Amino acid sequence: MNNSADIKHYTKYSVVIPVFNEEGNLKVLYERLTKVMVSLNEPYEIIFVDDGSADDSYHILKGLHDEDEHVKVIRFTRNFGQHPAILAGFDFAQGEVLITIDADLQNPPEEIPKLLRKLDEGYEVVFGVFQARKHNAFRRAGSAFSKWVLSRILPVDVTGLSAFRALRFDVADQLSTLYERSKFLDGLLCWMGYSVGTVEVKHAERQAGKTKYNLFKLLGMWFDMVVSFTDMPLRAATFGGICLGLVGFLIALFYLIRYFIYGFEVPGFATIVILITVFAGIQLFCLGILGEYIGRIIKGVRNRPEYIVREKLGTDIEVHDSGK
Repeated sequence: MNNSADIKHYTKYSVVIPVFNEEGNLKVLYERLTKVMVSLNEPYEIIFVDDGSADDSYHILKGLHDEDEHVKVIRFTRNFGQHPAILAGFDFAQGEVLITIDADLQNPPEEIPKLLRKLDEGYEVVFGVFQARKHNAFRRAGSAFSKWVLSRILPVDVTGLSAFRALRFDVADQLSTLYERSKFLDGLLCWMGYSVGTVEVKHAERQAGKTKYNLFKLLGMWFDMVVSFTDMPLRAATFGGICLGLVGFLIALFYLIRYFIYGFEVPGFATIVILITVFAGIQLFCLGILGEYIGRIIKGVRNRPEYIVREKLGTDIEVHDSGK
């Protein structure tokens, strides 16, 4: 964040929207969002972060900026990911209250006042919890799994998390001081100790385009989620290794006793192949877990920026610490 406590805010609300190949949704999103923000009767800005789109998204955003001074655009040099795009929006935002919303219109802009009313109850972070998700079965299963994992690793009890959020400037400002890479924003916002609230909101069908979350991206998000907040996978690998070592010892003892009592040799080539395959698979899985932790250490040592801005429209703010 470039804002600091001693800078006078001239904007009440900053809406941050990460964009990646959403040309079919942007104009409708802008029109609906603008109606909502105007109805609030407070100074606002809309910050679109073009996360390396390959379609016509940037030119559409540039046109919106030319027509409306409330619209600001940040363009990345390539696709860095949704969370870095949101962090970039926070870095450039001027508002006292920051709102994040997806560009696919599955988060209806008309639900924003619900988040703000909940924030006014004294909360510092508010998540929109969807009444009924309109995702496909695969995404719904992934969301349910994520919710189950988060309920066991986060220090606060929340009924649900989503990318539809409202938070106060101080929270986003403090978030920028966390230097870790592979940030999982929802988890960090809960971990930081601020008061977290939730409110039920509607969830709509995607208006145009296709979802950007495939199996590999969801797996990456789950790894970030777990590895960033707990060392349970390492402990599980250690415990599993001890258990398997004990099983191997008992099997060896069984065949040794059987040999001396009955004179039978250890049976079968198939048994050896199965055991080797199973144990090798488990070893590789444990090495993979260890590699995830080591990989994040390497990212931190490299200290590369989380994003690189190619162009920005509507803001004169210079961000020199985008590696945060």
